[in-house]
Amino acid sequence: MKALTDKIKGKLQALASECNEGSEFQKGLLTAIANIEYEEGIADFEEVARVMMKHLSNGNKYHPHHTVIMTNSTAELVEGQKALGQIMDYIPD
Repeated sequence: MKALTDKIKGKLQALASECNEGSEFQKGLLTAIANIEYEEGIADFEEVARVMMKHLSNGNKYHPHHTVIMTNSTAELVEGQKALGQIMDYIPD
């Protein structure tokens, strides 16, 4: 089944293709489509991130010093041993 956002984007794209090329209305529709796609990307990332955050919140396995570093081909669980906090002495203004 097609997602609701895909249906909305399809309708907006169809309307945009019926408009005069370069018209302000067409530009507005294309901007709306781009905004929907941007928000979808944020929502997808948040959904995945929240699953990992929920997993890390298991106090029987992990503590607040555990960090996960993920790439498209690896996942690494790191445990912080020591931290100084943020030192701004060497950052140029």
